[in-house]
Amino acid sequence: MTALDHQLQTIAAASGAQPAVAFFDLDRTLIAGYSILAVARETAQQGARHGRLRQATKVAQAIAKHRIFSSGGNYHRLVKRTSKALTGVSEAALREIGEQAYRKHLAKSLYREAVALVEAHRAAGHKLAIISAASRYQIEPVARVLGIDEIHCTRLEVVDGRFTGQVIAPMCFGEGKVLAAQRSARKHKATMDNCWFYSDSSDDLPLLRKVGHPVAVNPSDKLGAHARTKQWPQLSFSTRGLPSVENVARTVLTAQSIVGTTAFGMLSKRFGRSPYRSANQVTRLFGDIGSAFAGLDFEIEGLDHLRQQRPAIFVFNHQSLLDSMVLAHLLREDVVAMCKQEMADIPVIGRLLRQADTIFVDRDESDQRQVLQRALEVLDSGRSLVIAPEGSRSTLGNIQPFKHGAFFLARKAGVPIVPIVLHNVKDALPNGGLLIRPATIRVTVLPPIAARSIDNIRNACHELENTYAQLLGKSALASVPYALNCDTLPDSHRQTGREFADSHVA
Repeated sequence: MTALDHQLQTIAAASGAQPAVAFFDLDRTLIAGYSILAVARETAQQGARHGRLRQATKVAQAIAKHRIFSSGGNYHRLVKRTSKALTGVSEAALREIGEQAYRKHLAKSLYREAVALVEAHRAAGHKLAIISAASRYQIEPVARVLGIDEIHCTRLEVVDGRFTGQVIAPMCFGEGKVLAAQRSARKHKATMDNCWFYSDSSDDLPLLRKVGHPVAVNPSDKLGAHARTKQWPQLSFSTRGLPSVENVARTVLTAQSIVGTTAFGMLSKRFGRSPYRSANQVTRLFGDIGSAFAGLDFEIEGLDHLRQQRPAIFVFNHQSLLDSMVLAHLLREDVVAMCKQEMADIPVIGRLLRQADTIFVDRDESDQRQVLQRALEVLDSGRSLVIAPEGSRSTLGNIQPFKHGAFFLARKAGVPIVPIVLHNVKDALPNGGLLIRPATIRVTVLPPIAARSIDNIRNACHELENTYAQLLGKSALASVPYALNCDTLPDSHRQTGREFADSHVA
């Protein structure tokens, strides 16, 4: 049993006990690296539009350097220097930069292990809070994605929408974190003995010593030594952060396999091989060789459903750029993907997709009749379609609103829908990630949905969306997003416009 598995069991054993709060540090605990570096990077890129923020960039980088190579001491002074440099800057500008830093850099640095801990504490009924010396502009996007409402952070004074240059005392650092955690515990009627705290830094020893359940996560040398002395749990996360030599090598080999498969497909066509046979060979090579190089193993439930009825429309939840490789490995032959037009322009990948006879969908095109016609011709030829009804990936793999295209085509062609649930492809390559990490991919294939059972496209869309959400352990989507994407369209909607275009393999 791994240290993480043991920790998850410990959390589960505390379920239903007395009130408790699980506190999480941000940097190197929930995310790999330091959020201030992402903010500083984004600040530098937007400096032309936010002149005053340029002055804060060097100070922010000094704070990051201090966090990496030191502790205690001058941290308060550095934060005050940063706050001074922000004098007069609008709060909206820094909030925008924080959001951009999250989308471009931090989203792909969320540790999967940390997400598992958050979900375990939520399932145990514990209150959740992020407690960090960072500003709320660094923390809020991460907290929102994790579903954590409570934030304790370093606060910068704002008057009339602009920073005054002052830091609101006490700073959320060292003893300041202890004070914030104690206030939170009182609010939730919990004792500190029943609280948990996850951190990487020896700067957080004051709070780690106060809680009943201290956990050292990716600990610094000093914290690691202290944790060993006190026999505190220590967790080391590997799903994000600096890659190993093996991960780099696997990524290079996987890329080379894509190039090789593309070259094989081009030669196959040049020597006059049947287009269908050539497409099938490209699909198998891409799925099998690519998966082997990437280090992907598979645990598949319901494998028989993949062969039970063909042609069919296979639908899947979109998690990663590796989804197509996983599906190629599963489906193997006589399948055609529907994919957004932008993918056709990617070097090598675009050529590979063309050789597999992919149908490209321009989502900005209002008239999709030609795409519909080609899709129906594929089904009429005995081949199957592969469609992602969400149309986009989420950071954590939670289900996005389903579009109607697959259900419309299934009813029109009289073919079944076969739902494929991808549980964790994002562990191998997260949204925005560049390096592949070996993983065991868990897949659930649900029984086919007969075309004759789709009496109402809108209801069928909703039911399958909720089934995916339940299987993935996620809450069903909020009613407002669902209403915007499903309920506003009549069942007779012909889907010759944008709604159908959004149903694609992205």
